Amino acid sequence: MTVGPGREQHPTSHPPKLILLDLDGTLLGTDGEVSDRNSSALHRAAAAGARVVIATGRPPRWLEHLRASIPASIALCCNGGIVLDLDSDVVLASSPVDGRMLLAAIDGLRDSGIRFSVAVEGLPEFGLAVEPDFPFRSAEVRRAPLGELCAAYVVKVLIRPEESQGSAIVERFAADYSDIFTLTRSTNDGLIEISSAGITKGAVIARLAGDWGIERADAIAFGDMPNDIEMLSWAGHSVAMGNADDAVKAMTSEVAAHHDDDGVGRILERWF
Repeated sequence: MTVGPGREQHPTSHPPKLILLDLDGTLLGTDGEVSDRNSSALHRAAAAGARVVIATGRPPRWLEHLRASIPASIALCCNGGIVLDLDSDVVLASSPVDGRMLLAAIDGLRDSGIRFSVAVEGLPEFGLAVEPDFPFRSAEVRRAPLGELCAAYVVKVLIRPEESQGSAIVERFAADYSDIFTLTRSTNDGLIEISSAGITKGAVIARLAGDWGIERADAIAFGDMPNDIEMLSWAGHSVAMGNADDAVKAMTSEVAAHHDDDGVGRILERWF
């Protein structure tokens, strides 16, 4: 374990009231499952009164088999684009992307010679739909033209750049559309994720915590990739996994063990 620059290792001696959990690369192992040690620590925390919240880039349908292992009643899905009540499966809030502006931005990028393919996650069926040439392993995914995708109720956009064109896409969106869209990434394979402007895990959890009467000083957050940074910045104590992106490690309170070595559970065992 190491301590992030300029941050205290133990900012509070009392147990956290709010535990914020990224999934892939953080709580889940490489096998995509929650280890017994991580699950046990979370269940002890919940039994002691801590509120456990999932905050993931995943859509709701990718949470089903994890529910028994994670004692959470709320999940921020699609990087905050959907807030889901896990007990009732009711969508408490959703933040759609401006489809008209998305179509204009994509057309403009392609007119300038930048090559990429697009997929979207949307309501009401929490479904994934992709352009005909989007590389996706499942043959069952719905494929549709761009105009149809942008006309849907979209909460998250996935852009798969060709060759080395990812940086050009990010630069164009930052220069021309920063007030309309938020760009991030949750993998190291070049995939770009787009949400409505201001929709991040951190911004959404800040609003929810205010509704719950929980101060940021009473929150601990765990993450590993740039789409976790706003959430980690908001929490009073932030933990990067040992396998985390260097930018994440540089800004957190401390660096825990690898996600395959029960990093979340080892930290929570200090209190629970």
